[in-house]
Amino acid sequence: ELRPEIRKFRSDEDTRRVFLEDFIKVFKQTGSLELSSNYKKVLQIEKANEILGVINLNIDGLLKLNGAQKLIELEGNISWFYCSKCGMDKDTNLIIQNKDEFACNSCHKNILKPSIPFVGQEFSQWDMKDSWMMLNSCDNLIIFADNFLSPVTISFIDIVEKRMKNTKIICSESLNSDIFDFSSNNIDFIYESSDLFLDSLIEAFGDNII
Repeated sequence: ELRPEIRKFRSDEDTRRVFLEDFIKVFKQTGSLELSSNYKKVLQIEKANEILGVINLNIDGLLKLNGAQKLIELEGNISWFYCSKCGMDKDTNLIIQNKDEFACNSCHKNILKPSIPFVGQEFSQWDMKDSWMMLNSCDNLIIFADNFLSPVTISFIDIVEKRMKNTKIICSESLNSDIFDFSSNNIDFIYESSDLFLDSLIEAFGDNII
């Protein structure tokens, strides 16, 4: 999806109008989505005591809506709008129903936006801090990457690598491990479907998944 530059979104009414038109289409598609089999398995595995948490870079919000407890939505999710000045938030459905109500009616000093970073914005500092704490505590980092490793994902691998802990990257064969300069022997590329690897985790945790 195309995200606008944050300054233009806050200052220009036409930018907000165009964004909202596109956003409504994406949101309606997401609203009709059901939990994938992989998401259902992640929700199962998350219950195990051995799992410190899940860092999700998707913005659909489905894991949180379906009860994930140890979840960091690093890219945010599209189910609510918020004010970065005072923290007031509003359900996305209300924004869609009242297309002209972008102004924060709490502090009256800012424009509400979806809880996802726009161009010119960083990740939430709180979510990044929580992610770093998790990565500095874990013994194993498991990444479901398919065919791409984002810069933030690579930075997470570096954190775990410096601690000499293990990283497993579950990906398709189109992700060439040779293009990455990982010096540690603790990083493994596993060319297997996410579905099969999640099944093996569920089997490994067994009775620990309540």
